[in-house]
Amino acid sequence: MGRAEELNAALAGELEAEGILTSPRWRAALLAVPRHRFVPAAAWASLDTGDRQGFRIDRDADPVRWLETAYADAVIVTQTEDGAGDPTRGQGDATSSLSAPGIATLFGELLDPRGRVLEIGTGSGWTAGLLAHLADEVVSVEIDPVLAERAEANLAFLRRRPEVLTADAAALAFAPSSFDGLHVTCGVGELPWSWIAALRPGGRGVVPWSPPFGMGHRTLLVRTGEQEAVGTFHGQCGYMMLRSQRGERGKVFEFLHHWEARDSERSRLRPSDLTGGAGPGRQAAELLVNALAPGVAYRLFGRSGRPGLLLHETGPGSRENGSWALLENGELHRYGPRDLVGEVLEALAHGRPDGEELALRITPEGQVLTLGGAPLTL
Repeated sequence: MGRAEELNAALAGELEAEGILTSPRWRAALLAVPRHRFVPAAAWASLDTGDRQGFRIDRDADPVRWLETAYADAVIVTQTEDGAGDPTRGQGDATSSLSAPGIATLFGELLDPRGRVLEIGTGSGWTAGLLAHLADEVVSVEIDPVLAERAEANLAFLRRRPEVLTADAAALAFAPSSFDGLHVTCGVGELPWSWIAALRPGGRGVVPWSPPFGMGHRTLLVRTGEQEAVGTFHGQCGYMMLRSQRGERGKVFEFLHHWEARDSERSRLRPSDLTGGAGPGRQAAELLVNALAPGVAYRLFGRSGRPGLLLHETGPGSRENGSWALLENGELHRYGPRDLVGEVLEALAHGRPDGEELALRITPEGQVLTLGGAPLTL
């Protein structure tokens, strides 16, 4: 057994010990599709540690660390700024990566791929290769032609290779009811019905459902009827957004337009009062805010060692005209027609429903969060 095989087996053992890897089928896929074959010669890696510090890996300069990182539970950034940046420097917005093996396993086991699978977001090709080991046929769609070409080269060693299409999946029409599974590798806030329609009745999908407020949500979709799918939530996750659904980007203080026209007051609120808190109820809290105060995001920041929080709208033009609220040093500053603080507090006042009571209902007309089967409204 070579060093890569040893490290791959050790990684599988670590994931099993943590209770993440439970499926013998998925374990076999991890061992059969070596991750290092999808890692660029130089990249930026980030371990899921407390300080979340990243580091450069370079196969030529330090082959030992490069290979060990390939089989660590690490995110490996392979593209920044949609190809305009240098992904080896740890700077700029990451726009493609190899997902950490732990989160890839959680999504993969939740899907339990079989039959014919549609993947949205090929990236490096690693998860497409894992799916191809388990399913009869895999079609993977990648919007970036450079990434698509690289993924096809990475996948060339496999006996059973997925088909890689270069296209914008959000605008692509798929044959109705032609897939048994759907695997989405990017954050999505509004699920295109065309993706659901591509599933056969009873077909399953997994997606990092990522509305603006808080983290994303590991979501299992089931097409329950001709005009409906239902999603259930299985923990939180953080994924890069589908390109066509990215919110307004920018640093915290770039959203503080019309500063001179703001309203200001002393406040006893703390940043944690407006984020949903921590612990097992956080996912439910964030889901409630997304349903009842739609289109709002928060940013935590710190200056002079003191925490602050920004609430802001995320739609087009929000950096110039959207409502916002800034909480810092006991002062609350606000601008715009929406009372974002009031909306978030009212949503959070609904308590913390059992996660099993919350679901996402998707139809050709759109999507809505439900509580106990009823749409969530204020």
